[in-house]
Amino acid sequence: MKKIGILLAAVLLLCGCSEKTPPQDYCNTVESCFLGTTQYHSNLGGLDILLWNPAWDEWQEGLCRDPLCTHDNSDSLCPSSINLSSRTVVTDGYKLYINASNPSGGLMNRQIFSLNPDGSDFKLLHTYGSTDNSYQFLQYADGYLYFQEGYYNDNYIPGSEEITLDVQSQRVMRIPVDGGKAEEVLDFSLPIGCVLYPDGENYYLITYDDQGVSQLDMVDVKTKAVTENILPEARGKYFDITLYDGKTWITASDALYVRENGSFRLICDGKNRYSFGDGIWCTENAEREYIGTKELPTGAPNGESAPRDFYIHPTQKISRIDTDTYSITDFIPSDDFDADDTITVDYVTAAGMRVLVTNERNMYNGGKQSYSCLIRCENGTITIEKVYE
Repeated sequence: MKKIGILLAAVLLLCGCSEKTPPQDYCNTVESCFLGTTQYHSNLGGLDILLWNPAWDEWQEGLCRDPLCTHDNSDSLCPSSINLSSRTVVTDGYKLYINASNPSGGLMNRQIFSLNPDGSDFKLLHTYGSTDNSYQFLQYADGYLYFQEGYYNDNYIPGSEEITLDVQSQRVMRIPVDGGKAEEVLDFSLPIGCVLYPDGENYYLITYDDQGVSQLDMVDVKTKAVTENILPEARGKYFDITLYDGKTWITASDALYVRENGSFRLICDGKNRYSFGDGIWCTENAEREYIGTKELPTGAPNGESAPRDFYIHPTQKISRIDTDTYSITDFIPSDDFDADDTITVDYVTAAGMRVLVTNERNMYNGGKQSYSCLIRCENGTITIEKVYE
């Protein structure tokens, strides 16, 4: 994979409060971010932030760099404190920002922190109350950190056995990256389940109708004017918005759009999983093929088993989309891979790409089903640099 030779100057658009170009390439997705050569993965399961770097042999857990962790107590803040859980992480190209759950006094409190990538200068920026069902991920755009603060409506009955989603709502809030007073950014609240993405010029809202069908709406940051269903052909699909290389990219299931000159341009369709870093990466697989059914253990305590159908879904190529020209370069798996392998791009940084390789035919025949590896894409082929045990 071609290494990045220059910094992406266009990423200035993502840092409206600074006139300097961030020192490293970076990108935020829903569940993770990368800064330079390191990937940071959010963890809602109560564990710490997970880190991956192509130079390492395995994942690392936690952002604390004190080998003795002498500051992990209530009197001294620690990014890996056991009191914090359900952590999510973003970056602005300079620092990392964490949104974490920190229950206190019977309330569901969440707190937003900032820190340097080396774990130093860990600071509390903001504390807010929320509900169990409110959106937990932190977002960054234009020098601000955005979050959705959940609250209970007037129809909520304290102490009720069942707390439904219709008794909760969310306010979209933001604070400057260096801290300060939180402000509400919309003139209306969102129902639980709706998600807002900012890009500095617009807010993108993923909304749902009474049947749970998704659509993408847009709110102008300055005028607050709402444009509904901005991608009607993609209504009902899974939406995701990513800010990368100074542009707003919209993923609608297997299609990729970019916002350009006030409209949305379809860049690619029919691919799998769009990953950002040194361009945009996606895969194209052959049609799924049934290979057989086997009786396998279910893992239940009494040793039960159940039939399982096996399919192969071979990857035919991995493609790189240039973020300036939108040209697409294809790379074909080399002899390092089996013809039945499915290659899934997990993480991309400026220094390498980690993929998951699965092969259900191997598992059907009693062999190993999957492994992770670092790959190189160049000269039209995909080769393996390192296999992770």
